[in-house]
Amino acid sequence: MTTASGADTNGWPADRSTSAERVAALLLAFGKGGAGSYHGVSDLARAVGRERSQVSRMLHALERGGLVEQDPVSRRYRLGWSLLVLASGAGDAALLRAARPVLRKVGARTGEVALLSVQRGNRSLTVLREESAQSLRAGGWVGRSSPMHCTASGRALLFDSDDELVEALTADDLLAPSHGLAVPRNLDELLARLRIERERGYAVASEEVEIGLTSVAVPVRNPAGDLVAVVNISGPTSRLITRIDEVARRLRAAATALETALANPPRPPLSPPGSELTR
Repeated sequence: MTTASGADTNGWPADRSTSAERVAALLLAFGKGGAGSYHGVSDLARAVGRERSQVSRMLHALERGGLVEQDPVSRRYRLGWSLLVLASGAGDAALLRAARPVLRKVGARTGEVALLSVQRGNRSLTVLREESAQSLRAGGWVGRSSPMHCTASGRALLFDSDDELVEALTADDLLAPSHGLAVPRNLDELLARLRIERERGYAVASEEVEIGLTSVAVPVRNPAGDLVAVVNISGPTSRLITRIDEVARRLRAAATALETALANPPRPPLSPPGSELTR
């Protein structure tokens, strides 16, 4: 399936994508449903907007390379151990390690899905997700990238950007038609909304990227003060719309806890006395 901008639903060029881009889009589609989830060929084909036979051939090739594995009974696929080992060394390991308990805690306290997102080019990329026992499966999945102008995580990632950079990062998406009534329609609307959200310290996107979904996001900074990520709560609008202030307050506390953890990384364990003699 393609968008009006000529890209497929995963953000890849629809008609001129390379083989590597198609494989990357297929691997990213495994992020929907959570870690270790199995996916059928038809489901994956729909997710990437490709023919089932084409996706099946790609999966067989990825299985031979150890990047995916197939359940012999259900014939469904999940990511393979080789890919998971590679992924363990990707991105900012310290950020992910520090964020997981923080997301778990804020998700439990709000009863909603908690996410960590970073900027990748002109997109907000979800890199970590934690669900509470009460949360519905709402909001982004790991590996999903979203436009920056109409998502809470995307706009929070723009808090430190000047007007020219905001325009450069969102120009193409602002030109694309959108079904969400609350989506900023032009650069002036986006900049006005960003000024309000910067002042209050959090971004809110309600019924923008998905009908029935509301998200709140707060920036996270490293010890140098650079904006490196955002923490985000997503859930059904019916549950979140009357709790925006409470959720934002908990997210600010979560962001502060994460920033403290980044500024004070755990020290490596000390070697036992005399252990250097045995090396």
